Amino acid sequence: MTLTAHTGLVAHPDLAAHTGLAAAPQQPAPAGQPLTCHWDTVRALVRALHEPTAAAEPGAPQEPAAFTPDGELPSLDGPLRTFLAPAAARIVRLPDYRGTRLHLLDMCHGPGSRSVQSGGALVMVARAVQHVRRTGQDVTLLAPSSGNRATALRDAVLRAQQCGLAGPDQVRVVSLVPACSRHKVADSALARHPQLRRRNPLVVYHGSEPGAVHELAAAYCRERARTLRTGTGTALWYVRDPVDQRAVDALRAFVERDALGAAPAAGRVHAQAVATGSGLLGHRLGSTLVDPDGVVGSAGPASARYLLVQQLHNPDLVLHLLTGSFSREGVPPYEYDRARRVHRQPPESLDPHFPRTTHSPEEILEPTFFTRAPGTAPETSALVRTHGGGGIVVSRYECLARYPSVRAMLRPAGVELPADPARLAEWSLVMALTGVMNAVQRGLLAEPEVVVHSTGSYSADDDRAPVPDTRARYADSVDELHAVVSRALAPHGWRP
Repeated sequence: MTLTAHTGLVAHPDLAAHTGLAAAPQQPAPAGQPLTCHWDTVRALVRALHEPTAAAEPGAPQEPAAFTPDGELPSLDGPLRTFLAPAAARIVRLPDYRGTRLHLLDMCHGPGSRSVQSGGALVMVARAVQHVRRTGQDVTLLAPSSGNRATALRDAVLRAQQCGLAGPDQVRVVSLVPACSRHKVADSALARHPQLRRRNPLVVYHGSEPGAVHELAAAYCRERARTLRTGTGTALWYVRDPVDQRAVDALRAFVERDALGAAPAAGRVHAQAVATGSGLLGHRLGSTLVDPDGVVGSAGPASARYLLVQQLHNPDLVLHLLTGSFSREGVPPYEYDRARRVHRQPPESLDPHFPRTTHSPEEILEPTFFTRAPGTAPETSALVRTHGGGGIVVSRYECLARYPSVRAMLRPAGVELPADPARLAEWSLVMALTGVMNAVQRGLLAEPEVVVHSTGSYSADDDRAPVPDTRARYADSVDELHAVVSRALAPHGWRP
């Protein structure tokens, strides 16, 4: 794969020049438009990433259950440029912490964007639009999600219609989310308008294991995708680990290059709260394409290093990095403190990679992160072992203890956390900053500079309320899901 580095983002001021206990800028840095600035690179990446997937499944173009559009994206024109506008990004200087320079890489700063999934969703829907244009065949995306991707895809489908890229029957999305995170799916005209709601249903799953939404979607495709395609002519695209998101995540390295330039000789760490690590893998892909001078293949002592931040319910990537296994035997023991009603690590055997104090040794801090034993673990572990960095697990107790500091730290960057942490609806950014500060304090990070990747931060007080219960559908089985999908495709005159 040969790609050319395209520039275009306006460089930010020299943020690395600040030292000591410098305060953050009083005004947020302006956002760039990495998708439109680097659209040719994204097109080439999606095409290149799609090719090995298609080669591994040579039957995919003919097999409805394995359908994915080819790797082609439309050329950039006025309507598409408007469509891609929510995919804004910026890097903002944060206050230093114990002599470590901190920056915020905000990939969800665009209008209406609630999470880093927005960029990948826009590219995914653009890919579906190109398939419709090329073949005349309608596409329905079946998207299991912990919530954020569902919102992003629903927004992208609606936006494609508003920008004139696709009609309401040409590209649709069926979003499947676990009940524990349905509050993350933001309301919009896709839920309020009766016909759009029928065509693009939000489906809530009530099984005991949230990650089983993927198993239900896979089973549905195996059993019913052929019937759908035969009866309606609509292709069902089961969204799993899309190459589109990896291509968008690669642009993080472009944004970093344009805003910060070369890393210091002692290295620059990239930290993120992760479920699969795909975002950091995408950054690494981008960093192989450009260095501060736009030269392909930069590497060396000052290359990027990575810090994985996870929660106790499923610290699988950190466990794999530290032990080579997903076994919870790698989690240190905790003793219950009855007086304070918390669990603590025994002081004689503290493991700095795990919380010293937690409300529960298996607590769910952020339901977005429901993936267990991710298939990306070997690649992610190899990334950290090769280039440096580490992994750390945080608890709600630790996040709450640091919450006032994190809130004050983010305010000058234009990220306003609610005063009451109970109103916070997305904990990933607080988790990431807590993990970084814990890692610095415990000596797990010695590099002079850290870039914190913001994958989402919003509160229950935001303008966009969740989709009301009365506007959602429910499915815990293939048959129940088929009834919802059948109704969504009813405008074709099809009766299952």
